[in-house]
Amino acid sequence: MKNKLVKYASATSETFIFNRMQSEKADGYIKKGVFTNEIVWGNYSYIFSKLDRKKQTAFRKGMFLFGMVRRDAKIFLQRNTKIKLPKKYGQIDYIGSLNEDLLGKVTGTDLNHAYWRIAYNLGIISEQTYIKGLNDSFKSVRLASLSTLGKEKKYQKIKKGEIIDDYLIIGGEEELKSIYILIRYTCYKYMNEVKKLLGKDFLCYKTDCIYYIDNKENRKKVKDFFNQKNLLMKQLE
Repeated sequence: MKNKLVKYASATSETFIFNRMQSEKADGYIKKGVFTNEIVWGNYSYIFSKLDRKKQTAFRKGMFLFGMVRRDAKIFLQRNTKIKLPKKYGQIDYIGSLNEDLLGKVTGTDLNHAYWRIAYNLGIISEQTYIKGLNDSFKSVRLASLSTLGKEKKYQKIKKGEIIDDYLIIGGEEELKSIYILIRYTCYKYMNEVKKLLGKDFLCYKTDCIYYIDNKENRKKVKDFFNQKNLLMKQLE
């Protein structure tokens, strides 16, 4: 697929574009993603945000992060030719409802922009990229710019205005893909290390937030650990 001119459009215009392709019996491609859908038709690639209007505007404004992250990641790979991934831990460790009547007082520690911060700490993204991405409205763009690193693109074909069961796959880059895995696994590794520190007072964690029995000693253990890893956090009450 040759490079296309990119047009960003509202979600409602996705139906309009596809209806036009049907009426003109046009050929093209369609790709559905977590944050956006894409239709390729003629010389254009139409990007449709799946976010609400406010987040949609922020996503478009933050699109520059994709290029910055990709550039930084390639520099990182030049300096680190062999990436050693941490042990793969489960993403979620959950023991049921956090019923304070049964468990006692429960608290949680939530990491601020965990993946973004870990990427910075590991040297994957530069300080400039890190700071540029800290705008609260860029939250979804930050995650997308990391999670799509090296990812292959799979487009379903549109033939004569109809989506058919045939695909065009544009290959990804395994080395870049391993960078996002490194970030995720590092986060899960940290959570499991905190789990061990808390022992029987550990309750559950999900991605970048960990819950445990609330007391001064436990709060200090968790805070000291994450401070040591140069991570930012907030306490959930």
